[in-house]
Amino acid sequence: MRKYKLLLMDLDGILWRGNKFLDKNIIATKKLLLKGYRIVFMTNNATRSRKEYYERIVKTGISVDINDIYTSAYLLALYIVENGIKPVFVIGESGLYQELISNNIPVISDAERVGYVAVGLDRYLTYNKLAKALKYLMAGALFLATNTDPVYPIGNYLEPGAGAIVNFLSTALGRGPDFIAGKPNTWIIDVITSKYGVSCDEVLIIGDSIYTDLPLGLKRGIDTLLVLTGITSKEDLSRITEKPTYVVNDLSEAVNTIL
Repeated sequence: MRKYKLLLMDLDGILWRGNKFLDKNIIATKKLLLKGYRIVFMTNNATRSRKEYYERIVKTGISVDINDIYTSAYLLALYIVENGIKPVFVIGESGLYQELISNNIPVISDAERVGYVAVGLDRYLTYNKLAKALKYLMAGALFLATNTDPVYPIGNYLEPGAGAIVNFLSTALGRGPDFIAGKPNTWIIDVITSKYGVSCDEVLIIGDSIYTDLPLGLKRGIDTLLVLTGITSKEDLSRITEKPTYVVNDLSEAVNTIL
């Protein structure tokens, strides 16, 4: 009997790295779908909307339903809907704006008070935007982060991630966010297991990061498959004490041995 009923798969570092598609992993993903696995895609990247990710996945030839795609921006929008819709001031890019607006959450650029400050990666960030966010936070707005990834991969190098921006505000405010939507927050596991009717031991997390994907599994006792096509190297693995359940050089290695 098949052990896993649902694969929670990362995108950046698994299907692509920057603008480069990872062909071996894409072919392996198609094989997993043919084997009958249910795959849910999850990314901490909030710069693109679910619709944009859907279009990019489809370009690889992988069959996907947009409702099986979760971004940290979408999860943050779900959190606001569940906890009371109030005006939001955003530090972020179009993906975050689109997910908030599509869930009927008002996005405010200038107001006396707002209910939430939502912070994600913003490559058009200005000091004025940070100052305005801090003003709202000090006035009582809840501090929401899409994720706290310190860096993200672009081709063969790294650039500052959403976590670098979150830390700027955390330092100024003297505390961290009230809620972090993305991995490794285990709230995503509650969302997924409830929606798809699976238990934690029926889920396998597939990712490339020992800082997000691995801790997400460890916190809830979920098996993890670390794929070395993203930001984690074998040397990185040697420096950590808690290891993934499985490690493969690329996803094709897992198709006939683990899955």
